[in-house]
Amino acid sequence: MESRKVEGRVLVIEDDAGNRALLREHMEAIDIAVTEAETGAAGIDLAARLLPQGVVISTTLPDMPGAQVVARLRGHSRTRHIYLLLLADRNERGERLSGLEVGANDFVPSPYDPDELALRVRNALRRANTSNRTDPVTGLPAGELIQDQLRQLLKAPEGSWALLRVRVLYINPFRELHGFMAAEELLRGVTHLLAEALSRDTVKDDFLGYGGKDDFIVVTEQDRVPELETEVLRQFEQEVGSHYDFRERERGYIVIGEEKVPLARLRFQRVTPADGPFYDIRSLSEALVG
Repeated sequence: MESRKVEGRVLVIEDDAGNRALLREHMEAIDIAVTEAETGAAGIDLAARLLPQGVVISTTLPDMPGAQVVARLRGHSRTRHIYLLLLADRNERGERLSGLEVGANDFVPSPYDPDELALRVRNALRRANTSNRTDPVTGLPAGELIQDQLRQLLKAPEGSWALLRVRVLYINPFRELHGFMAAEELLRGVTHLLAEALSRDTVKDDFLGYGGKDDFIVVTEQDRVPELETEVLRQFEQEVGSHYDFRERERGYIVIGEEKVPLARLRFQRVTPADGPFYDIRSLSEALVG
């Protein structure tokens, strides 16, 4: 469990170890958790699995231009929402323009002030969290971005998609007993578990969002659902105990007042085009909740 609340989670894709260490030092100083990658390919893979709220990308990577990394992250539903900032060589004007054209949110020319860069990233993450586009706890698409995804499903009434609601049961009593930070850590654990499971094959256009009220929203292909559900439930059963103390794990429940409450578990609900027709977002959402 983290000793203090983080402002956000950022992936730094940079092949220079000194620059990575410098960025990590200044971001962690303002409570931004940092993960590192040395190549564009490794960074793209990590972004899909870890779903950071922001990615800082060097334009001078050894395996591909920074603009290509931006384009690939913007091309995947699961990473399309992430804030992307380019670390651009002052002499690489074309690379900066290419990066902005394919979807980078901003760029910082090199040499840069690491304090300014860290604050710029933090402020961008804060704006995203307060704009009803991302959830501040999980870092996942929320509100407006989930609605956009549902609109896309309405355009494919005979498609092969499956819309899943993954609900965390019994988390409210857990939150009452162990506190909000512990509950947030549990939700982040579910986020990483779902993202990892969705990243285990070559399908990159799945969607993962947070619908609020401890519900996650997944859009994937119908034929992936049984294996996905089995794997996520299995992994959750293995990991959920780490959020409870020894006595609670041994008993298999927590005590709220005089009530025995089970440990947290996951419940999957599924909607496919066969459950339709769906005429609007409301009818699709109601079918998922029902």
